[in-house]
Amino acid sequence: MRVTEEPGELLTFDAVGDAFAFLVPFGDGYHRVVCWDRGRELPDDAPVGLDEIRETTRRALGRDFGMHDPRWISRFHSDERQAPAYRVNRVFLAGDAAHVHTPAGAQGMNTGLQDAANLSWKLAAVLKGHAADPLLDTYQAERHPVGRSVLRSSGGIVRAAMARRPWTIALRTAFATFLGAVGPARRKALGQVTGIGYRYPAPRGSHRFTGRRVPDVALAGGGRLHEAMRGGRFVLITPEPYRAGGDREDRLAVERWAGDRRTTVLVRPDGYAAWAADAADARAIEAAVAAHVG
Repeated sequence: MRVTEEPGELLTFDAVGDAFAFLVPFGDGYHRVVCWDRGRELPDDAPVGLDEIRETTRRALGRDFGMHDPRWISRFHSDERQAPAYRVNRVFLAGDAAHVHTPAGAQGMNTGLQDAANLSWKLAAVLKGHAADPLLDTYQAERHPVGRSVLRSSGGIVRAAMARRPWTIALRTAFATFLGAVGPARRKALGQVTGIGYRYPAPRGSHRFTGRRVPDVALAGGGRLHEAMRGGRFVLITPEPYRAGGDREDRLAVERWAGDRRTTVLVRPDGYAAWAADAADARAIEAAVAAHVG
C-alpha cells in the first residue's frame, strides 16, 4: 500500500505487547506491510480491512504512516515446516513445497530460487547422460541444511521481535548492536539472509573455495563471471592453457582472470565452486573437469 509518511528506513519493524508490524518499500511508491495481533487470532478467510492494519501498526510502531490505497490485503498464518526428504525416487521438492516459514527476513524467495538453481543443472546433466544418478542425491545434501537454517533464522527473528521479558529484550538489543558494529558478523548475517553466504559440503582437504558461491569476478578481456555463466555452462577460470575439446564445448567455458591470480576454479552452473586449486597443472585440471563436467 501507499503511505503519506516515508518510514526513513529500508526495513521498519517493532513489537509492543501483542502487536507486531514491519514495513519494507517495493521501490515503486508502494510498501509491503505485515502486521500481527497475537491476542486476536482469526481464520485465514476472516475479512480484513485497512483499519485493522492501521490500528495494529499504530500499536506496534507508534504511527500508521498514513497508509492508503492498498493494492491487496489478505490474512494468512505462518507455519514452520520442512519436508524430511527433498527427493523420493523421481519426485523432487523445491521452494515452498520443501520448506515454509515466516516472512521475517524475506528469505523465502531467495531460498526457493537457489533450490531451483541447484537442482536444474543436475537434472539436465543426468538426463543428457553427462552425470550419473547419484548426482541428484547431492540436492538433498546441499539444500536441506540451508532450508533448516532458514526456518531457524526466520522464526528466531519473529520470536526476538515479540520478546517481552526484559532479559530477552536486552539480548535482542545487544545482538543488533553487535551486528551493526562487527563487520564479519554483519556480512555473515547478510549472506544468510540473501542465501549466498552458505557453503555446501566439500570433500576433506578441499580448497577453501570449494562449495562456496563464487562472486561476479572480472575476467580477462573485460568480461565478468556471471556473463560467462549465462549459457548454463560450467566455467573454468585458470591461468593455465586449457581447451574444452570434444563434446565439452557446449558445457564448459574456459576463462582467464583479469589479473595475475594463479588459482584455478571450476564454477558450476549455479555459481558455486565445484573444485579449486592454487597451483594446478594440466593433468589436475583435466581430472577435475572429467569428474564434474563429464
